[in-house]
Amino acid sequence: MTVAIAILMKDPAEAKTRLKPTLGNDARETLALLLFENTLGFFCRFYGDNPLAVITPSERVAEIAHAHDATALGQNGKAGINGAAARAAEWAGSIGAERLLVIHADIPTLEAAEIASLIEAGNDAAVVIAESHDGGTNAILLSPPDAIPFSFGPRSADAHETAARGAGRDCTRLTLPNLCRDIDTPRDLLSASTSGSFRRQGVSLFAVAGIPEIGAGDDLSAAIAQALSDMGGELMPRDIVIVAQKIVSKSEARMFPLDAFVPSQRAIEIAAEIGKDARKVEAILSESSDIIRTRRQEPDGLLITRHRQGWICANAGIDQSNLGEGRDDMLLLLPEDPDASAARIRAGLEERYGGPVGVVITDTFGRPWRHGLVNVAIGVAGVPAVVDWTVRADAYGRGLKATLPAFADELAAASGLLMQKDAGLPVVIVRGLPWSDTPLASAGDFLRPLSQELFL
Repeated sequence: MTVAIAILMKDPAEAKTRLKPTLGNDARETLALLLFENTLGFFCRFYGDNPLAVITPSERVAEIAHAHDATALGQNGKAGINGAAARAAEWAGSIGAERLLVIHADIPTLEAAEIASLIEAGNDAAVVIAESHDGGTNAILLSPPDAIPFSFGPRSADAHETAARGAGRDCTRLTLPNLCRDIDTPRDLLSASTSGSFRRQGVSLFAVAGIPEIGAGDDLSAAIAQALSDMGGELMPRDIVIVAQKIVSKSEARMFPLDAFVPSQRAIEIAAEIGKDARKVEAILSESSDIIRTRRQEPDGLLITRHRQGWICANAGIDQSNLGEGRDDMLLLLPEDPDASAARIRAGLEERYGGPVGVVITDTFGRPWRHGLVNVAIGVAGVPAVVDWTVRADAYGRGLKATLPAFADELAAASGLLMQKDAGLPVVIVRGLPWSDTPLASAGDFLRPLSQELFL
């Protein structure tokens, strides 16, 4: 029998109001989104073949649902949580589903075995109630989808059972160890944060060993998954995968021999001025929209340009290190569209593991006014490039007016601690970091408009 699944999700800005004594507005909104994305990712992973809908008044939540190929439905004027559930029943009926599983978005721990037992109980009862620890209803399975009217609220398990009996339908109530736990009150939050399944031990980073030499046309998501499997691991929902640009460019056939670049007169002149191979200068010019600085210096001259993607960097990001044996006369160019590259890797990983999973593609850049190199983000998928804190307050309640944390760059820089040049470790996993799935994110969000450049 076809089981349609509907996730009920409030507007995050209006969710978790009973947590006001414990959490500020931003923290409650972030928590609501984290719980929702965890729930959505779980059902995409374990029930991806079932019809899946998110009932929400929030456009932001609807975008996240669409990004995971779930149906997003408004409430069509139906008020409150029971109106949302009624909208879910209408949807399930319209697609011909024989059963409907309605579940709240704030269950911190979901287990496939518990959902399977809930659905299995539907073989013997038209109404199956997954009772919450306080007598509410965290999930309900109905056969058919409109078997009873919804009565979510205090002691709703009793109300749903009464409705089932009144309609002459068999009813089963289940109290499942994880499905009975939601997060509505400060006590719930404390219980969840100290439980083994939801506790955050802090952020962890680990490098993925065993990534093979990558060649043109290789599937990076498959290579990452195989290397993880060989390590005895796998990706978890909300992991962020940091990938070095080098293997992305190799997989996309962005490696060319020096002789493929025939020096123009301009390239010859610049090469003579700074002492760089004219062929390499031509390659740099072909990847650049503007020359920022030139200077003769060791080892082969300084040429800083604005890459056609907008980055200001040495040699337009063209690299000759770690290209492999016998490739001393080869050049590796940046990917044509690093955001698209990140999106392809993300899609492949989520197909294997579910999601949400974030992807950041990094390259190593120098920095104005500071010695040393750091990894920066040049492509993102799902992960926000920049987080806008200008509507938030600091720890003392003072409004923040110009605070834009470079989230993806911070991830990239952290990954550089493990992606050492001689380590052969081009993939790093970040685990345990809260982040909001941002389908429209782009590394281009980092770029400062030319009108705001004060030093060029």
